[in-house]
Amino acid sequence: MAERIETREDLAEFLKVAASDLEINRQAWENDSLGSFLSAWSAWVLDCPGWFAARSEIVPEVPTWQLIGQMVLAARVYE
Repeated sequence: MAERIETREDLAEFLKVAASDLEINRQAWENDSLGSFLSAWSAWVLDCPGWFAARSEIVPEVPTWQLIGQMVLAARVYE
């Protein structure tokens, strides 16, 4: 679903679905507490140049709504 995020409203809907997924599929979320999730998000943001390099892309100076959604997905399981 993150690939389809284009607007602020799309991101809001995505986050609502992600929150529901956490409640239903908590075992699929390695970072299922707010603290571990935010720590993982921070780590991913610092390490994201590698993610972009693997995709032959440049790290954007300003994230898109879609990238924020991708960050949320990454933070679910990032170590």
